[in-house]
Order: sequence, then structure tokens, then C-alpha cells
Amino acid sequence: MPNLGKLALRYLLWLIGLRILYSFAVQGVGLPNLPAVGVILATVPALDVARAARQMSAGPLALPEWAKLWGLCLALFAAVQIILPAIILAPMRAALATPEYLQVTASLLLATAAMLAVFLWIGARIGGPRG
Repeated sequence: MPNLGKLALRYLLWLIGLRILYSFAVQGVGLPNLPAVGVILATVPALDVARAARQMSAGPLALPEWAKLWGLCLALFAAVQIILPAIILAPMRAALATPEYLQVTASLLLATAAMLAVFLWIGARIGGPRG
């Protein structure tokens, strides 16, 4: 199993970097800040993380190892996009107390979880067979 710390840092840097760039695009160009774009911005880095995990590993990764990587990426996403803002921002805490916003947040988390699995699967296949 490759070093999860390096892969976590790689995902976190991608996640934060893409979010900052997109925030500038929203403010500067006027792009819409849609929840679906947030899901895409959170899952695209999984391509690079999966490719890196495959290259760092001595052999093919087993399903439990991929599940650990998926869980790591999902936990980092939840920490950065949901938990930290809820800790820091009182309006976010108040919004999470309403059933409507909580349902939207849960559906976005589920969508991100599914897309992370897909993008990890695609990223593992980038570059052809190992060897």
C-alpha cells in the first residue's frame, strides 16, 4: 500500500487549489457557483491520486486498499467542505440545523462519494498497464 499521508496531501492540495481557482473564476468571470461543480471539483483530483497510488505501489492494489483511499478522499472532502465551515461559520451551523439544508448536504456527500469511486477507478487505469 502506498503512503496514505502523501496521497492525502496530494488530494488536499488539489481540492483546495481547484476550489480557490474556481472561486476566482466565479468572482472574476461570473461563472455560476453550482453544487454540481463542487462535486466535480472534489472528484477530479481523484484521477491524479489514483494514478499516483498505482505508481507508488509495488504491485496491484487490492479492493480494501482502494476502499481506504476512497474513504480517505471522502473524509478529506467532508472535513474541508462541511465540517470546517460548520465549525468556523455560524451561518453554516445554523443552516445544517435545518432539515432541508441537511438533506442537500447529505445528497451532495453521496454524489461526491459515488463520483470519487468512479474517478478513482478511471485514474487507476490512466497510463495503461503497469510494468
